[in-house]
Amino acid sequence: MSWRPDAEPGRGGARGALALIFLSAWAAGGAPTAAATPATTAPAAGAPAPKPAHAAGSDVIARVNGSPVLRRDFDLLVQVQFRQRGPGQRRHEDLDAVRGAALDALIDSELLYQRAAQAKITVDDAEVRAEAAKLRGLLGSPDEAAAFLKESGMSDRDLEDQVRRTLVVKRFVDRDVAPGLEVTEAQAHAWYDAHPGEVARPESVRISQIVVRVASGADAATRADRRRKAEEILKELAAGKDFAEMARLHSDGAEAKRDGDVGWVWAGGGALPPVERAALALQAGQTSDIVESRRGFHIIKATDRRPAGPIPFAEASEKITARLLDEQRDERVRVFVADLRRGARIEKVG
Repeated sequence: MSWRPDAEPGRGGARGALALIFLSAWAAGGAPTAAATPATTAPAAGAPAPKPAHAAGSDVIARVNGSPVLRRDFDLLVQVQFRQRGPGQRRHEDLDAVRGAALDALIDSELLYQRAAQAKITVDDAEVRAEAAKLRGLLGSPDEAAAFLKESGMSDRDLEDQVRRTLVVKRFVDRDVAPGLEVTEAQAHAWYDAHPGEVARPESVRISQIVVRVASGADAATRADRRRKAEEILKELAAGKDFAEMARLHSDGAEAKRDGDVGWVWAGGGALPPVERAALALQAGQTSDIVESRRGFHIIKATDRRPAGPIPFAEASEKITARLLDEQRDERVRVFVADLRRGARIEKVG
């Protein structure tokens, strides 16, 4: 299970969250869990992540029963899946496997969507807008969300269309393909006992932060002005101002809505390297000096700290149960989609 210290559904993993809208066949009941966001991803080792082909955004790479699968969606999913691989699996020779898996996933998703549409599954507009807003929030500020969507060749309408498809497929899978799934406590405990190496967590620090963002390409004068603002905030904190209140008032990131809370940081967990180093040097209750990164200037407070070690079953059981339910669901979907493929017209044209 690649255990993450208290990774919360929907927090972190913005690229993984966007991958979800293209992987509705396989994410019917899950939540995105990737750790790297556009603001926190460290440079990948090995081969660089493939870039989206912007000019080919509307090109068709396959047709499923006559319906197109767009190259734009394929390029984004390849990029996401490649970034989510471990450093040892980011070689150029691994790219072909990623491309094949991504195209198969999009074809399967289209087959499921077509079947859900035949079953007259619908989702109301308010639910679509709410889910799309959550995804934008995962990408950071409104400007960061807009920039990521633009980079990926997507409009707001494209995002909402993909969210609608995902919700339709999820509802169909839950109702018609994989209803009544169940994992007993005994099954969860058996998995826990059999996988001791997968139910351990690294030493980690929970942090809150205040970010004074500096735009990419800002000149020296602008950067100096932004640093002065960070220094003023730090002085107010030293004078006794409440960190959570200052984060709400002054932080330029999505963490402002959470009183500055970022969650747990651990070595190699995907945080910006300067933020990771500063966080791991803090004891609970301590606040850092100003930390400079490519995103801007950070003031970090450690709110909790815990050593590496095994996770008690009571704490791990919820995630284990969710994993086992996902495995059951995936198997039912796999069998169902294999049957759909046998009767489908699938043409790979890209």
